[in-house]
Amino acid sequence: MSHESATAAPDGVESVISAASSVLRAYRLGDIADLAARKAARESQRRTVVVVGEVARGKSSLVNALVGRRDLCPVGVDATTTVAIGVVPTDDPPLDGTAELLFADRAEQVPLSTLADWATTGGSHVTDPRTPSLPTSASIPVTDTALPGVTIVDTPGVGGLDPAMAALATQTAQTACVVVVVCDASSPLTAPEMAFIREAGASVDSLIVAVTKTDKHLRRWRAIVDDDRRLLTEHLQRDITVVGVSSLRASLARDMPTGPDRDRAEEASGIVALRSLVLDRLDAAAGLPAADALRTLREGLVRVRTQVSAERDAIDGRGATVPDLTAKLDELNAFREQSREWEQFLARDLTELRQKAIEDSDRRLEDIRRRWTERITKSGIAVLRRSPQQFTAEMQSELEVALAETISGFLQSLYTTVVEPRFASDAVWEQICGRIVESMAGPRIDAPPVGSRKQGLFDPTLLNMGVMGSSVIGGMVGLSAVLGVGAVVGTLWVGVNLGFRAMRTGKSNLLSWLRETLATTKTVTARLLEMAIAQARPEIVVRHREYLRVSIEDLQRQITVARESATADASRREKDLARVTSNLEIIGKRLVEVETALGALAPAGALR
Repeated sequence: MSHESATAAPDGVESVISAASSVLRAYRLGDIADLAARKAARESQRRTVVVVGEVARGKSSLVNALVGRRDLCPVGVDATTTVAIGVVPTDDPPLDGTAELLFADRAEQVPLSTLADWATTGGSHVTDPRTPSLPTSASIPVTDTALPGVTIVDTPGVGGLDPAMAALATQTAQTACVVVVVCDASSPLTAPEMAFIREAGASVDSLIVAVTKTDKHLRRWRAIVDDDRRLLTEHLQRDITVVGVSSLRASLARDMPTGPDRDRAEEASGIVALRSLVLDRLDAAAGLPAADALRTLREGLVRVRTQVSAERDAIDGRGATVPDLTAKLDELNAFREQSREWEQFLARDLTELRQKAIEDSDRRLEDIRRRWTERITKSGIAVLRRSPQQFTAEMQSELEVALAETISGFLQSLYTTVVEPRFASDAVWEQICGRIVESMAGPRIDAPPVGSRKQGLFDPTLLNMGVMGSSVIGGMVGLSAVLGVGAVVGTLWVGVNLGFRAMRTGKSNLLSWLRETLATTKTVTARLLEMAIAQARPEIVVRHREYLRVSIEDLQRQITVARESATADASRREKDLARVTSNLEIIGKRLVEVETALGALAPAGALR
């Protein structure tokens, strides 16, 4: 598969999806066929490279080299990046040469030449005490890139090794993601780097280790690369690709005139090999939407096969007897009559799940409060004032993770305790979960201000909760999580207006800002859970009523077939049996086609 066509579905998959969908629609399972069609037609799959590493490892230079432009992410001895910066492909030429700063409550476009003033430790706005607020992330649109269609995220130097964020960023079925761990050729992998790779590797398949600054260590960088491979194999028992690269040589090569000399120089820098590795990993994930659709179709076909097999058994006398089927039918009818009582129990169950989720959130937020209170107390206000942007970005990151895990836990519990026992269908769950997520994506939630002007706090502090769908910016600066079983919520984003003035006015105000911000997060979490329950209850009730109706109709049809077969002559039974057997063969053939297509997409499935 070529890199240019990597996002297209593999040959033949579309016809397999179409044929399987036709079978489902013929057996009144059009909702499952529609769900599969939506998954297969998903055009918003992001191809993302997340570059992580400790400070001064050359991440920003490597990002520029991967893109093929040295004028993008700020680099230099004193240019330590303080926020995540995403290089995002665009077809809009006027945007090239600009950067978009994302504040907690707004976005602002600035000349690219001024990005370092906003996004590095020594930036003029970062160090200016009069700056009221700073961005928590930024994006750079580019029209000319050596990795077309790929978003590259340069993570902050300090705190860049965050396994939770890396794992969550790659756990969405809408994202083909590669994590590049950057170390340098001065020494083998450090303990924190090994720990990051170990933790992130538990949920991220596409990991690449890039050993940078090979131009400064010409005699030993190959030995360092070999040592890193050995360490990863010995300690992680995992074959992780390690490649040496010189970002400086790559940038110098890019400035050369097009021709063989430039090609050889780029090859020698190692950047061509790294780009090829990245694209190969992304291409392997190009079939994610198709694989997701095929798994849904497989579930529906298995359900149809079970139904038709029961009909065949009834015709030839091997199935359940009419009295047995009638007893099952009576049970379902009785359950339908008791549905009002069951719906009351459902309301109780949902309330209990909400309470458990709130208690879980309280524990997480209390842990954050305790750790950050200790940090503020031990570090001292002077230390914190040196890197206010980092302080707030880390706080935002922890709130994002805590909130995502709380909502994820709630939906997982909803699936295991309520939905799965009654439906035993991941497709039904995905439909229910999708509706819940849509409800949370709607209204904007503005929490009360934190602090007051007379306290010297930046007013108001706002937590904006929302699901931003699958926009590139949302995926780049936010938090992507697979919530529930196979259902993608998209990007859950918490924006926190910065507490810079609180830092400037003393430790007590900063602690007050921390307490009230956590209290606001708690309020917003509770409101999100209320919205989820308000949507979940009618969705579950309506779909359960439909499930009962269809199940009753299926049993009635089986009873009719069994009775007719009992009185039909041999010729009629033989004809009916031939018809049903032929249908089973068609269904079996479609299942084999789906399984074969899934097997061909196995690398994409593994990336999930």
